[in-house]
Amino acid sequence: MADGRIPVVWSDAHVDHAPTLQAIDGVDYPHPEVPSRPRLIREALVEADLADLITADPYDDGVVDRVHAPAYRQFIDEACAELAVEEQLTPAGVSADAAVLSSDSLAVRASYFAFGTDAPLMRATYRAARSAADVALTGAVRVASGAPHVLALCRPPGHHAEHDRMGGFCYFNNAVIAAHELLPVGRVAILDVDYHHGNGSQHLTYDRRDILYVSLHADPRWAYPGFSGTSVERGSGEGEGFNQNYPLRPGTAIDDYAATLSEACERIAAFAPARLVVSLGFDTHADDPIASFALRSEDFARIGAEIAALDLPTLHVLEGGYALARLGESAVSYVGALP
Repeated sequence: MADGRIPVVWSDAHVDHAPTLQAIDGVDYPHPEVPSRPRLIREALVEADLADLITADPYDDGVVDRVHAPAYRQFIDEACAELAVEEQLTPAGVSADAAVLSSDSLAVRASYFAFGTDAPLMRATYRAARSAADVALTGAVRVASGAPHVLALCRPPGHHAEHDRMGGFCYFNNAVIAAHELLPVGRVAILDVDYHHGNGSQHLTYDRRDILYVSLHADPRWAYPGFSGTSVERGSGEGEGFNQNYPLRPGTAIDDYAATLSEACERIAAFAPARLVVSLGFDTHADDPIASFALRSEDFARIGAEIAALDLPTLHVLEGGYALARLGESAVSYVGALP
């Protein structure tokens, strides 16, 4: 970034994935994960002369299947193809019983591959989710080839997606897919700074010692997803000790956040990874409509600088962030702090 710009990978293949509602406990609410999110960030970075735009390259489905169950990916592909263009399908609930896969109802079959009802399917969802994985992979290849920092404007986000379950607006886990792409050059750390705990990223790396997962997020006693993200979750088997959660209280402001981030970065430095993947959420902003931290747009410069001080080749993967008026300025603050 000698010229002050960062490679920014993007694709508009996601724009027709535009769910209008999310179902929570049977009640429909406006869906905050909208198509304009990556565009607003891209436009702000271009205006600030901080972006070298790169169009995502296509990758084979095998790169997704090495992280997710092939039957899960195939279900999303085939289910989306069954839907009318404007149709939105919500899983009928959550089921661990494979018998539901014999149901005549697509919504019931979808319940087998969901951990919640907040990741609706549309005709365009599969293409959007696969494109998001391609965006992350294109960025990972750039980092593996020597780029110090690359921003992947993935949409839909991915850090809630588990091995064979969708939820939290997520379908494929872009950060973990990218981490797998980087493993041939050495161990990888994933630093998750989204407001919500990345249950999917933890789930997919929990028994591994070659991928360290470190997350700062809202305490699950008060925030989604609620069932993961406590400090006692440390990994299992060979992965014991390679999972580190830092749950934070509602109202956390930048000084406390930065102090915790410094501790998290020390943990990453001790792991000595060859590459770093950041699950980058801007939903820690005080104005975010579905979060309760107190960071301001300018605070993301401190976050970016702390991460950059690790001096690791880093892929920054977009996750959440739903205060549309603050996305661009927050991204400019963050990217502007990278060397």
